[in-house]
Amino acid sequence: MTGEAMRVLVVGEAASWLSGLQVALQIDANATPSVLRHVDDVTAQDWLWLRELPSRRALVLAESIARTPAIDGLCAVAAECAPPVPVVVIGDAGFPDEMIRWLQAGAAACLPWPSSVARTRAAFDLAFAGGRFVPEEALSALLVLWRQEALGEALPLSRLPVFPLGGDKATQLAESALLGISARQYEILALLSRGLSIKTICQQLEISEGTAKTHVSALYRRLGARNRGEAIYIAAQRGARHLFET
Repeated sequence: MTGEAMRVLVVGEAASWLSGLQVALQIDANATPSVLRHVDDVTAQDWLWLRELPSRRALVLAESIARTPAIDGLCAVAAECAPPVPVVVIGDAGFPDEMIRWLQAGAAACLPWPSSVARTRAAFDLAFAGGRFVPEEALSALLVLWRQEALGEALPLSRLPVFPLGGDKATQLAESALLGISARQYEILALLSRGLSIKTICQQLEISEGTAKTHVSALYRRLGARNRGEAIYIAAQRGARHLFET
């Protein structure tokens, strides 16, 4: 980042990361500090404040705002500014299907928090340069979902599996999306592939036998399988390689 001043309008619940963002955007002790303005709802005065100076400017949305239809209007107004104001979504992480939605709405960056100073600055620098930033731990899942969309095979958002990203979880998300099954069904399929009984699976996942059988029946329907062997074979044929290592 350069030493020029920066104005950042933060919208939504940001108590857990606002001070950290202020520190991360500070270049050094002698640099002009970034000015953050935190609001719950954006008014005309807030937009005027953001546009006032020819400095670097950014609109930061808390995840609670990004998950509402308000993101579309906020991104549209930010894009109409001269020069356009990049929109950055900050929160716990967000799930790949949500990130795709935010990027499609016009967000320039999806930044998990906490993030290192270097990562935060890189995200803002890329946004100011007109690029897009997504966390590296989400890339594998994003690529699968984008590929499905490009091939006209995108799953409805209600059917996309939802669980935190990071490490193996991102790969599991990619494979469960590839198979069109839920996160819990993916876990059960992984255990079935090891030859475990329903009783043992119940103990592993701490669920009742009735619940486990309901998940198994739903899993078979989703995959078009009649039994355990067919479910495992279909998953393997569809490319779920990590499933058997989980």
